[in-house]
Amino acid sequence: CYDSETEKIFATSMRRDMNYGSGEVVELLLDTFQDNRNCYAFDTNPLGGKGDAIISDQGNHINKQWDCVIDMDGARNDSGWSAEFAIPFKSLKYKEGDVVDWNINITREIKHRYEETYLVPIPRELGHNAKFRGEMFALLRGIRPPKRGLHFQIYPYLLAGRTLVFGESRQKKDELNSGIDFKYDFTPQLAMDITYHTDFAQVEAEEEIVNVTRFNILRQEKRDFFLQNAGFYQFGPGSRVQSNFMLFDSRTIGILDRQRLPLIGGGKLSGRIGRYSVGVLSLQSERTTLQDDEQPSTNYTVVRLKRDISKNSHLGLMALNQQTTGNLYSRALGVDGIWNVSHAVRFDASTARSFSPHVSSDDMAGDFGFVLNKDWIDVQLRYTYIDSLFNPQMAFVLRPDIRSTNGSVTLTQWLNNRLLQNMAFSAGLVYTTDPHRTLLTRENSYTASLLLRKSDKIDASLINSYEFVPDETFIRNLQINRGVYETWRQSVSFNSYRARPITANLNLSWGQLFDGTQAAIGLTGTAKVTNHLSADLACSHNRIELGSGRLLATVLSTRWTYSFSPDFFAKAYLQWNSADKRFSANILIDLAYRPRSHIYLVYNENQNTLLGRPTDRIIMLKLTYLWQP
Repeated sequence: CYDSETEKIFATSMRRDMNYGSGEVVELLLDTFQDNRNCYAFDTNPLGGKGDAIISDQGNHINKQWDCVIDMDGARNDSGWSAEFAIPFKSLKYKEGDVVDWNINITREIKHRYEETYLVPIPRELGHNAKFRGEMFALLRGIRPPKRGLHFQIYPYLLAGRTLVFGESRQKKDELNSGIDFKYDFTPQLAMDITYHTDFAQVEAEEEIVNVTRFNILRQEKRDFFLQNAGFYQFGPGSRVQSNFMLFDSRTIGILDRQRLPLIGGGKLSGRIGRYSVGVLSLQSERTTLQDDEQPSTNYTVVRLKRDISKNSHLGLMALNQQTTGNLYSRALGVDGIWNVSHAVRFDASTARSFSPHVSSDDMAGDFGFVLNKDWIDVQLRYTYIDSLFNPQMAFVLRPDIRSTNGSVTLTQWLNNRLLQNMAFSAGLVYTTDPHRTLLTRENSYTASLLLRKSDKIDASLINSYEFVPDETFIRNLQINRGVYETWRQSVSFNSYRARPITANLNLSWGQLFDGTQAAIGLTGTAKVTNHLSADLACSHNRIELGSGRLLATVLSTRWTYSFSPDFFAKAYLQWNSADKRFSANILIDLAYRPRSHIYLVYNENQNTLLGRPTDRIIMLKLTYLWQP
C-alpha cells in the first residue's frame, strides 16, 4: 500500500472486526462459488487489526460475527504500509475440482485522501456496498484446491458465575454450567449446527433506549448463535431497508422483557443446494420462572427457502412456528422476492399471514418496493399493509392495522471542488391510513445536505406532520387525547469524518408535538487515545412538554476499550438512563488464546441511582474451545 505521505497514514483500532470504516484498510473479497451473490470478506489495517465476514445477497446482509481460522497482519514501512493474508483452505467453502476459478475483488481505503480504490472500479452511484456484487469482480484463475475430507467442528464451553440480588428480596445464586455446539458440513455449501445448553454470557450489555414514540422499537441482535448464517433467515427487502414489519426477529427467542430465558438447545441447517438457499432452525426453551411469572417450555421453529432467478434475483418462502402446547401456538407463512432489473433498478415484494387460535381474518401483512439508484437521482417507493390481527410472536411489528405509502426522491449534484464533494436535496412523503382509508399520518419532509471536501456532512430538515389519534394513547406516562394534530418540526445534524483521532456527530431537533413541543439533542463521539486505547461517548436528551405533563429523558453512555493485541482486549461500558432511573456497568475481558477459542470474564452491575447502591450484580467466567480435525 504505497503512500507518499506516510506520516498521515491513519488507523484507529486493532480489535478484531473493529478496524473497518474509520481508518486505512485493505479488504480482500472472494466469491469461491462464483454465484455473484455471496462472498467472504477479509480486512486488515496498519495496526494489524483482523476482520472477517460473510456477505449474503450482494451486501443485503453482512455477518461480521463469523470468525474463521486465518492469519493476517498489517504493518507500516518506509513506502507506506503492507498487508498479508494467509487463509487455510479448511476455513473456506468452495466449489470442487482439480483446477477452479474464483471471483475476486480488492479494496483499499486511503482515509487522509478521502479515497476509495478498487481492483475492479465500482460505479459511484451504486454506493459502497456495490463492491459485493460478484458480477463486477475480477477472475482469479488456476486455483488447485485440496480434496475435501471429513469436515466438522466441536465447540464446548464451561461457565461459572455468581448472581447477587440486593434489597428486600436479597438473593445469591451460584451457577456452574456447560454446553456444547457441534457443526458438520454435509457439502461445501450445506452445514448443520447442533447446540446443547446454548449460552450467551459473553454478550455486551443491552443499550439503554428511551422510547418516546407511540410505537414499538426494534433492538439489535448481538448473540453469536443467531448472527451466524443470519443471512439465510432474512425475509423481505433486506437489512438496509427500514420496514414496518420484520417477519422473523431472532430476539423473540430466549429473551423476554430484557431477561434471558434458558434454552435447552436445538439445531439449524443452513446453506445452499444448487440454486436454492435453505435455512431451518429449531430451539427449545426450558420451563422457568421470571419475576414470579412461570414461563412454559416453548419450541421455536423457522423454515426458510429461497430460489435464485436470473443473475441477481430470488423468490423465497418462510414459515414460523412458536408452540407451547397443542392449543397455544403462533404461526406465520410468508412469500417474498427481489428482482434486480439492472444495476440501478430493483423491485421487491413480500406478503405474509399469521395463524393463532380463534383468529381467521385480518391477519395479513406485506410490502412492495421500488428503488432507482443513479449517479444524480435516487428514488425509493414502498407500500406496506398490516392488518389489525397480524401479530406472530416471532415477528416485529412497528405499527399494526395500517396501509402506508412511503416515497422519497433525492437529487445529487457532484461538484468535487475545493469546498464540496456534493450537494443534495431530498423530498419525502409518508402517507398512512387505516384499512378504511381514514388518514392517520401524513409526513412531508424536505432535507438539504452538504458533503464537504474533507467528508464532513451537514444536513438540515423541515418536516410537516398530520396525526390523527383515534383513541386515547400514551407516550410513557404522558396522555395524548383523541384528535387531529398538525405540526412542524426542524432538525440539523453534523457528522464529522470518521478517520480522525477525535470525531463527533451532533443532531438537534425541535418543534411541535401533538398539543405541545419536543426538543431533542443527540451527541456521539469517539476518540483514539493511543493505538491500543479508544473511547466512545454518547448522550441523548429529550424534552417533551404536552398538555398532560412533561417528560425529561437523558441517556448517557461511555465505552472504553483497550486492545492488548488483535486477539486480547478489555472493555468497560457504562450507561445511565434517567427516565428509568437505571445505571448499568458492563466490564468484559476477552482473550482468544487460539483461533475461535476464548476466555471471557464478565462483570455486570445495575443500580437505580447514579453511583448509588446496586440492585443486582453478576460475575461470570466462561471458557470455550474449538476442536476440528
